[in-house]
Amino acid sequence: MEDIKRAILVAQDNALTQSKQPFSVMQKRCLYGIIEHVRKVYIDNPKRKGQKDLFENMYITMQASYLQKLGDETKDVYKALKSLCNVEFEVETEDKWIYTHWVLTAEHDKKKNEYTILVSREIMPYLVELAENFTVYDITIAIALKSTYSQRFYELCCQYKNRACNKFFLSVEDIREMFMIGNKYKNGTDFKRRVLDIAQKELQELYEANQSELYFTYSEKAKEGKKVTEYWFEIHNREKRMETISNDLFLAHGRRTLEIISAFIKKDKEYLKRVAKWLEEHPDRALELHEKLETKVLNYDKKGVAPIIRFVLREDFGII
Repeated sequence: MEDIKRAILVAQDNALTQSKQPFSVMQKRCLYGIIEHVRKVYIDNPKRKGQKDLFENMYITMQASYLQKLGDETKDVYKALKSLCNVEFEVETEDKWIYTHWVLTAEHDKKKNEYTILVSREIMPYLVELAENFTVYDITIAIALKSTYSQRFYELCCQYKNRACNKFFLSVEDIREMFMIGNKYKNGTDFKRRVLDIAQKELQELYEANQSELYFTYSEKAKEGKKVTEYWFEIHNREKRMETISNDLFLAHGRRTLEIISAFIKKDKEYLKRVAKWLEEHPDRALELHEKLETKVLNYDKKGVAPIIRFVLREDFGII
């Protein structure tokens, strides 16, 4: 699997992320391939972006070498595509209800060794970045996942990963409906073990192997008697963690900068306010300013530090 630094990002509408999906792992992998191809042709290509034919039935041609890498043999691809022709697509929003099939036809040209797949125009708006609210995920991670529950939770985590609280919650019934689990795993312990734990463990293992940017942990949110009815899902996002660490460092450097300046320029409160405002507006330069001040304090006589600080801040940082 490719390192997460070489991510292939795909966008899809959140209605698709939250829709009812009865897919096997292999079916979902084929769909990821379709979505990636749609984005490459109709979104990333500026000549075709936003064209009206985006809403017509669309033929997608993919090389066998691409699809077959998702499974062990050609027959695996045949089975997945054939079943996708029979799998319904159902989604309901505030504005409409749609019922169709994911794939209308699938064909394998054995001489050219390529597949042609016909996708319904009704699904097209949900396969591309047309909505304001969309989920962005790394398709190399999604394809590698071995459980359909891991695939769905990965998409959901990507949808909610930019929330300030790093959390979202779902009821057990919501999960059952979205994942089309039906009456399986009626016992709460079985549900946790066969659905939540499988997805949580696989995503965390990929994260720890540096092959995914996120994973989740979960905790109980609500109960009816002894039965858990809702769960919290907390997202652990590598990018957001690094951003938090960076922000903490910026704040630390900013505080130390103000401490240094106030030690030598005690009476000019307005000047200190101007420096503090500059640090708020330029947190990315807090380290640079801090290091320069430390150097001046160490290299100059104490009596001459105050004018040197003002000179450096004025000439190098524009703080008057």
